[in-house]
Amino acid sequence: MNWRITVATVLLIAGGAIEVIAVIGLCALRDVYDRLHYVGLASFGAPLIAAAIVFRESFSLIGDKALLVAAVLVLSGPVLVHTTLRSLLTRERGDWRAEIERVAEDEHP
Repeated sequence: MNWRITVATVLLIAGGAIEVIAVIGLCALRDVYDRLHYVGLASFGAPLIAAAIVFRESFSLIGDKALLVAAVLVLSGPVLVHTTLRSLLTRERGDWRAEIERVAEDEHP
């Protein structure tokens, strides 16, 4: 077996394992705030899978697209988690800016 295929297989298994752990975490945890940690984890399996594709196919059109998709997922994953958490907190507790304005008015009458 070629060493490139071996490395690609190991990277693919590692990336798939991270994705499976993220899915199990989403299913196992009860609180939505705990589940968001695993949503962030799911975006980090993509670079390993993209690296496996690059090792297998080299820097071709397929390899470049895999790297681009992995970069988009890694960059957008934390943003998605943060905006989801912020919207959940706003829904539960109201707008946080109103609380800051109320505290500022109490301090400076």
